Amino acid sequence: MMELLIAIIVVALLSAFAVPAMREFGIRANVSTTTNDIVVGLNLARAEAVKRGRLVSLVATGADWSNGWTIQTDDGTVLSERGAVTEDYRVLGVATGPGAPADRVVFTATGALSVATAWDFSICRPSFAPDNAQSRRVIVTATGSVRSRRDTTGAPAGACA
Repeated sequence: MMELLIAIIVVALLSAFAVPAMREFGIRANVSTTTNDIVVGLNLARAEAVKRGRLVSLVATGADWSNGWTIQTDDGTVLSERGAVTEDYRVLGVATGPGAPADRVVFTATGALSVATAWDFSICRPSFAPDNAQSRRVIVTATGSVRSRRDTTGAPAGACA
C-alpha cells in the first residue's frame, strides 16, 4: 500500500511540472505555425505576381489579419485562402509609405512591393500568456524579400505584451 501511495505522489509531482511545459510548447507551436503561414502566403503572392506579370496581393479578411487572409490577383481572382488564426492569438500588420493600403500587401510583376516601402507583422501569443520576446515578427522589404524573427518589442506593427 505504501508503494502505491509513493507512486501516486511521484506521478502527481511529475504532472505538476509537465503540464505547464506542454502548455508553453503548444503556444509556441501556434505562434510558429501562424508565422510560417504568413511567410508562405507572402512568398506565394510574390511568386504569383512574378509568374503572372501582374499585381498580386495578400489581403486581410475583413481588414483584420487575425481573421485570416487571401491571395488574389488585381482582378479579384482568389488563388489561395487561409482562415482565422487560433482564438485569442493576434496578428497585427502595418505598411510603411504614403498611400499604402492597410489591409493588403501588394506585389508587382518584379516581385517588389507596390506603393508601400515596407510591411511589418507581429504574431502575438494569447492574452493569457503574453511575451514580446517569444512572439514573432515578419518583415517585408521594399524589394519584396520576407524574413521573420523573434521579439516584437518596438515593432512598427505593434508589440504583443
